[in-house]
Amino acid sequence: MNWRYIFAIYAIYIAISIIVKILGEAGVPGNIFFYHLINSSQVSYLNPVMVFLSKYGREYVWIPVTAALFIAGGKYRRASIILASAFILAIILGELSKYSVAEPRPFLVLSNYHLLVPKPHDYSYPSGHALIVGVGAITLLLTLPYYISVPLTIEALLVSYSRVYVGVHWPLDVLAGWILAAAISFTALKLENFEMNVYNKLKDFLMGISNSKAAEKKRI
Repeated sequence: MNWRYIFAIYAIYIAISIIVKILGEAGVPGNIFFYHLINSSQVSYLNPVMVFLSKYGREYVWIPVTAALFIAGGKYRRASIILASAFILAIILGELSKYSVAEPRPFLVLSNYHLLVPKPHDYSYPSGHALIVGVGAITLLLTLPYYISVPLTIEALLVSYSRVYVGVHWPLDVLAGWILAAAISFTALKLENFEMNVYNKLKDFLMGISNSKAAEKKRI
């Protein structure tokens, strides 16, 4: 994708962030309505699934996925390196956004909510879960066959939905997380040559250390 379009996605995200900063999430039209629509649609037999996805659908899925792709080698290793780079950028930009916008969670603003998990203590915007799984899904859609990327994209969408379902995020947090995720994924793909160069230099450095230790043992 052309850098012009990537910057346009970032600009959309920044524009939404400015609106949230000025109006507050409760002041954004439709945000309260859709929060209640999703959060009040809880079904008892689905609740454990949504809680599980909300708690474990990020680190406990995407770290093993990235590691497995790296171990598999070839095009899968390429995807894992791009994915890891995108995750690093997502963590940095996500945290900067949280503290820049500093938007409270919905349960701190609304009087009517149904919370299924312990209350998080950090800021709400954007959803860190939606950002990370969104980066994972979009990056794999761009780099791997559908039979790998599509199931993981469905998982990412369910995790994102679960964050509103269990009561800890506004819908706009999730939407913004995916918009930023798209920009980051395209950025990581655009910077692939740089990322591969860093990876190869790091690999050569570690191999050099390993070879020097092996040579020392032979001398002993």
